[in-house]
Amino acid sequence: MANEIDIIYSKILDRYIEIEYDTGTKLHSLRFVRPGKQLIEKKTRDVTIELERYFEGEPIDFSLDVDISYLSPFEQKVLAETRKIKYGKTITYSELAEKIGSRAVRAVGNALGKNPIPIIIPCHRVVAKKGIGGYSEGIDIKTRLLELEQINANNL
Repeated sequence: MANEIDIIYSKILDRYIEIEYDTGTKLHSLRFVRPGKQLIEKKTRDVTIELERYFEGEPIDFSLDVDISYLSPFEQKVLAETRKIKYGKTITYSELAEKIGSRAVRAVGNALGKNPIPIIIPCHRVVAKKGIGGYSEGIDIKTRLLELEQINANNL
């Protein structure tokens, strides 16, 4: 049986989001679709609705199981720790490395770059000591996500 895909549109990011679930109950990947494509929204799973609420500015604690079993043990460790970063908060790459008992800051950044489920595993909340750092979907997307969370975290 093939994986299932839901699709939502995020006004704040000006793009569609494809959310892929495995045949069970785990989230497999989340993909940003570049502007210009017209897709039909499809919302069949709870986390899809949670993502939509997130983009509307509601602080969400995503608790759905994710499938990152195909990543290396180090990458899984980095992403598991990243998932603990609370809404509206940020930490640096070096702080994240320290939390997992590593001094390999670049390796942490590389692991974040392989994150198949951004937002749910909030790699956008990891920033450089002096600046915003990188993001696989572009600095503009990372900035928009952080601004969305900062505005709404201040209202909590």
